[in-house]
Amino acid sequence: MAGVMGLGERLDAVRCEASGRGVTVVVDLHGKPVDLSFTREALALRPAELAGVIRELADEAAAAAVAEGMAILADVVPPHLLTS
Repeated sequence: MAGVMGLGERLDAVRCEASGRGVTVVVDLHGKPVDLSFTREALALRPAELAGVIRELADEAAAAAVAEGMAILADVVPPHLLTS
């Protein structure tokens, strides 16, 4: 079936983004940052404050990525196997 993504491909394609205070962070399913961008607003922040914003946004995006990954798995895995 051409054009149909397999489970692994669908999970590999997961990307989630969070933005705030002039920072945008994009992470993959594992929470690994794959893109980071700044506006002038972000560049005006002190280094420690900027680091905190990046951490918070990465955590937010990572949580969304895990939720998206779980939704993908829910299509093929019985629900009782997805809960802890």
